[in-house]
Amino acid sequence: MNSEGTPRVEIPDILISAMAQEINNYDTVLHGVSSPLPVLAMSVARRTHAPDMAYVSGAGGVDSEVEQIFPSSFDPRLNRRCVAYFGLYEAFDLAQRGELNLMFLGAAQIDRHGNTNLSVIGDPDHPKVQLPGGAATAFLMPITPKVVIWITRHSGRIFVKEVDFVTGQGYNHRTEEQRENELVVISNLGVMDFKNDARVMQLRSVHPGVSREAIQEKTGFELIIPSRVPETPEPTSEVLEIIRQLDPEGVRRAEFK
Repeated sequence: MNSEGTPRVEIPDILISAMAQEINNYDTVLHGVSSPLPVLAMSVARRTHAPDMAYVSGAGGVDSEVEQIFPSSFDPRLNRRCVAYFGLYEAFDLAQRGELNLMFLGAAQIDRHGNTNLSVIGDPDHPKVQLPGGAATAFLMPITPKVVIWITRHSGRIFVKEVDFVTGQGYNHRTEEQRENELVVISNLGVMDFKNDARVMQLRSVHPGVSREAIQEKTGFELIIPSRVPETPEPTSEVLEIIRQLDPEGVRRAEFK
């Protein structure tokens, strides 16, 4: 609590709120594995500005009533009172038919073109780190109208000039039609997008207390930084209360440690 008795805003709350704002009413939205922050963002959106969005859980439930999040986003308790179950292959079909509007994805690396890496760090033939792999990333990322990448540790090790392995295709590996799809990156420092002719990463907003210079210092390539960069809006008291109700144990903080 702050001196006025209202909940203190934390970095995870800012990310969750920013991620929720990317969702429009009537969107069909999917999250994958290891996704407590997207689960919270989707739940916040449903309880505020997007009550008619369709929630597709990585755990298989459709429009479940999320009452609390858990360390695993595949926890079966997240499927309580869902209206249907989707196997992952059905989510792929949904995207192929053009009926998926938005997906949340993670990344171990991301470059200036929006390519993501969830496969290996280092030489693919002799990797330093073997990562879990992208599952459906290669299939879903270029064809989904909007993909939101969340990253909790903004640094030059993650924001790299060129990814070691392309798991998810950025704009330089897409067809002209696929280049029309939107890619947004939300980190613990700010929000980035690719809305320029070159389709390279640019700074959209900085989180409260973060400078443009600080973001550039922690990015391994040159960002496009407009002359005026707004501050990312802080979550409202309503949103903060929803987050705390859904996450009483503070699962949302785990990715930031």
